[in-house]
Amino acid sequence: MNGSASTCYSVSSTSSCGNESLKQNRQLLTLLMEAERAIDHDLDIAATYLNQAIALLTIENQNEGAQRIHRGGLARWQILRVNEFINEHLDQCIRTAELASLLGLSVSHFSHAFKQKTGITPLMYVSARRVEAAGRYMLCTERPLSDIAISLGFCDQSHFCRVFRRETGLSPQTWRKLHTDPSGITSQPRVELP
Repeated sequence: MNGSASTCYSVSSTSSCGNESLKQNRQLLTLLMEAERAIDHDLDIAATYLNQAIALLTIENQNEGAQRIHRGGLARWQILRVNEFINEHLDQCIRTAELASLLGLSVSHFSHAFKQKTGITPLMYVSARRVEAAGRYMLCTERPLSDIAISLGFCDQSHFCRVFRRETGLSPQTWRKLHTDPSGITSQPRVELP
């Protein structure tokens, strides 16, 4: 009995994917029925059938997982270039059109490919980078939140606080208190990027 499973990627071959799935389901059903028959008189054979069924399911699940992995997206060098641009311009308004033109892509194509690669939109990514930078600033300076907000390209302190809370679940003031030791020694920041 063949326990291998093939993966179908093409949209035009949905019928062949359906046939493969049907074939795998029949193999699985046959293995389980044979295991049921053998369980009363030969536990070793029943175990062999069950192991084959498990292997078939494992292969099928791995192939389904591989199909869910995002294909395409931006190349590593493109992400690095976008990151470099964002880091250099955190204090300015960064538009998706600027990031797209940096790579010579249309805004639509860039946005789609970026989200495929990172799992979030370009603007959410920029916000997360700003929040990460704000966390570093808050740990190494006593500057007011309004100054930090303006220096990182937020419209104002209110905008900064909303975005920071969305990204971390805490207000900037609370986050700063949690991560700053009263003696002036700071703990490691826990602002994470997606």
